[in-house]
Amino acid sequence: MVVVAAAAVQQRIHEQIRNLLKRNHKPLVQVGKSNIFGAGSGVFSRQCIDSTMLPTVMCLYPGIYTPGMPPYATEYLANLVPPSGPDMQDNAYIMNLQSCGGYIDGLALNSQYYTTNHHHHHDAKKLNANHSACGHLINHHARNYNTLVYSFSWSEVLKYYCSTKEDYFPLPNEIRSDDTNDPSQPPPPSNQLCGAALILTSPVSKGDELLLDYGLLDPLPEWAKDWYHCTR
Repeated sequence: MVVVAAAAVQQRIHEQIRNLLKRNHKPLVQVGKSNIFGAGSGVFSRQCIDSTMLPTVMCLYPGIYTPGMPPYATEYLANLVPPSGPDMQDNAYIMNLQSCGGYIDGLALNSQYYTTNHHHHHDAKKLNANHSACGHLINHHARNYNTLVYSFSWSEVLKYYCSTKEDYFPLPNEIRSDDTNDPSQPPPPSNQLCGAALILTSPVSKGDELLLDYGLLDPLPEWAKDWYHCTR
């Protein structure tokens, strides 16, 4: 599910996103074994967060960002082949950005938390040691979810932001630049880079697992057929 924020709330969310880039920030989450049977890793809150603190940006979704299909295009290979390849239907780490357009491939550029339950994990690129760049490991639950996806333009979030390499982690996203884009057209400018944050929408206690409604529709992709409807 996706969150759309009013201006004042949006400003607060952007400030929280910027804070998660600071090397000295205290992560609100940690990764551990999921409480969902067979799910592998999960993301858990490191502290109690009550209703007065909502909405709270818990973590960022790392990966390579593929912009939406250009208006001049009639075919767009990038929508069929994700950066991590080879088949979109086999990739459980695609985050579609409804507000910005395009998608993030969480397999193509990982944080330190590798997606070890996927056969492409050994090819994953280690991005940095930002413990808050682990949103790709939040598991699905259609009924008990407590987070929503907030998508944004990095240029908008960093508009009034001064950073140095010493004080801040690199961005957890980079823009796609392979041959799936139309070779007759220039590559997308870097200011089109978009990202996603996972926002807490209900109070949690320390140790509670963060869950997200993936919002998949039938027919389900192969990777979700065995378990998706069991978490409704």
